[in-house]
Amino acid sequence: MVSLGMQSLGNPFHIHLLGDHAILIKLSKGLNEGIDRDLLALAAFIKEQKIQGVKDIILAYDNLTLVYDILDFDSNPYLYVNQLVSNFIAEATNHNALNSASRLIKVPVCYDPSLGIDLEAAAKIANCNIEALIQEHTAHIYTVYCLGFLPGFAYMGDVPKKIQLPRHPQPRATVVAGSVGIAGKQTGIYPMDSPGGWQIIGRTPIKIFDTIKLSLFKAGDQVKFNPIDLALFHELNNQEDVH
Repeated sequence: MVSLGMQSLGNPFHIHLLGDHAILIKLSKGLNEGIDRDLLALAAFIKEQKIQGVKDIILAYDNLTLVYDILDFDSNPYLYVNQLVSNFIAEATNHNALNSASRLIKVPVCYDPSLGIDLEAAAKIANCNIEALIQEHTAHIYTVYCLGFLPGFAYMGDVPKKIQLPRHPQPRATVVAGSVGIAGKQTGIYPMDSPGGWQIIGRTPIKIFDTIKLSLFKAGDQVKFNPIDLALFHELNNQEDVH
């Protein structure tokens, strides 16, 4: 990768070429608490420009990848992106504007042990009772940092330290769609039946991903888990099956 830093402009980003169809914009200091807001704000700024030739904007924890078609660019993409980042830094108010525009998505979750198959063991690992673990998990609002692993799988953080749990040494062959899990500082929802090694503490009855609406989440979303009982879970689950 080729890097062109603009530290003299107070730039918190490093810019790298990834072949001839992508550019990586990376936070200079890596991922720190709250610093992802700069990256999310930059992504929003780039989308607002509606740049011809940009095919995709892929967000991760401490970087953003801009995928483009070199044939659609009228200028040097690398120099263009450097100027774009400079313009973004000059418009510092965009950072504050993004925070107020973030979506808050409330997700119903049933934490019954019949669905949260690791719930009892997880409570023991966290050295608390099940009720306390559920309270910790539902009291926090999580940020979607990126999507990956599976279509629609959102990596959310940060999980409160009291209930941060290790992955299973051996992944399960199948984790049921809708399962809510914890792995270290992250929590997430399995969008479809798949192998997985996260600690499963509950399940949501709503569909996280389908081929028409695609993913429920996008990077930068705020997510709040709301506890529901088993009867309401089955009621909502049946409604989803009908649709």
